[in-house]
Amino acid sequence: MRPYNFLARINNMTQNLQKIFKNLKNIEPSRGLEGKILKAISLENSRKVAKKLLFARAGLVASFGALAYTLFVFGRAFLESDFWNLAKLSFSDGGVVAKNWGDFSFSLLETLPVVEIFAMLVPVFAVMMLFSYYFKFSNNNHFKHV
Repeated sequence: MRPYNFLARINNMTQNLQKIFKNLKNIEPSRGLEGKILKAISLENSRKVAKKLLFARAGLVASFGALAYTLFVFGRAFLESDFWNLAKLSFSDGGVVAKNWGDFSFSLLETLPVVEIFAMLVPVFAVMMLFSYYFKFSNNNHFKHV
């Protein structure tokens, strides 16, 4: 149970608050306050969107740079792999490939440069995601699909 002094203090505070708010005059905010608040809110929203667009643009530049780098570095290894020699065989000797399609398909899978393909597709995926992020926040989205 709470002590008597505690309850007396609460009762006294509520009475004082009621007296304070009874003596207040009805003060109206200035006429331009609503416009200023809405303008500040829209300015803050436009700043947030501008930051997001800046992030998307910087990410796109970095992703395109990474894509160019991976195409030069891993593209050469991809083009020089033995996969293409075996793939050419399917067009030149179709009958032999059709008879031994199981071994041929395993040989193609063994020579497929998976690491190079994966390394080239990661920046492509990043570019697509950042384009999606960019178009989500740009004002060019007139139809509001996102």
